[in-house]
Amino acid sequence: MKKQFCTILILALTLILLFVNMVAQAETQKPEFTFIHSSLNPPTHIEYVVNMDFINRVEEKSNGRIKFDFFHSGILGSEMEMVEQMQVSTITTARIGLTLGSLSEAYMVFNLPFLFSDAEHMLKVANSDRFRELTEEKMLSEGIRVLDIWWLGVRDLYTKKPVKKVEDVSGMKLRTWEDKYVVESWKRLGAIPTPLPFGEVYTALQTGVVDGAEGWAASYNANSFYEPAPYLTKIGYINIFAGLCISEKIWQKLPMDLQKLIKESAQENSKFALEYFSDNKNDIYETSLKNGATVIEVEDIEKWKKMIEPVYEDFANEFGDEYRDLINWIMSLK
Repeated sequence: MKKQFCTILILALTLILLFVNMVAQAETQKPEFTFIHSSLNPPTHIEYVVNMDFINRVEEKSNGRIKFDFFHSGILGSEMEMVEQMQVSTITTARIGLTLGSLSEAYMVFNLPFLFSDAEHMLKVANSDRFRELTEEKMLSEGIRVLDIWWLGVRDLYTKKPVKKVEDVSGMKLRTWEDKYVVESWKRLGAIPTPLPFGEVYTALQTGVVDGAEGWAASYNANSFYEPAPYLTKIGYINIFAGLCISEKIWQKLPMDLQKLIKESAQENSKFALEYFSDNKNDIYETSLKNGATVIEVEDIEKWKKMIEPVYEDFANEFGDEYRDLINWIMSLK
């Protein structure tokens, strides 16, 4: 009887120890921080892979101390709405592109047409001490920390009628975003720029409100813009940048070891983005062809570049000699 009692006691103690161990493991695996990550684009978009690369790096490096909830497809709002939510720390991290220029005018240079020759040129400027001195303090005062920069490819032109040379855009109503220098550039090229929210582009093309739009071929494919605008003209007039950003309020609450691994993950992710989009840039156009679009190469691209050059001086006149010098320095690095 005693032997049987001992056996039962040992079994009971073993079960208790197993239970305690399981609870301890569960507590160990419970994240210290849950990050809300936001992006405008859907999972079908080529950018989704780069978002997931950053998320996976941070979760793995932190050994589960950080966990992400990823809200894609613009569920949490426009870029500006995402910025506002990061400022109050309801969003932790996000990919922010054009809106950075509204927080620090230095980021607006990335939207000057034909200023950057390629990805390496753009990233060399973005990662320079000179550029950081112009942007870092201002961004932090806005409650946003830019962890690193992505190069995403280039912006092209898609239209209802074929564009083979610059004269073909004359009189065309083209959707642009709200950037005065982009608008002015298209005016100089002879078009009628028509700023519209991105969510209205398909309907505007379909109903004839606009004759075409400038934009990223990846978004052209992901949003089926090839249906109302079957001609995609490769002009690569802007190298697309985006900042991988984090709420400064949340950043300041993180221990230094987590800050370090997040920064390392962002730097590695930026390199991954460059390699990934470089490797896939031709596939994007192949996808357009498979979707039934006609992809056009222009032969007079130098003429396009020459026609928009006065916009650089307009930019410098508005923001001062510091930016005139910045533009000249950027051009000297080509």
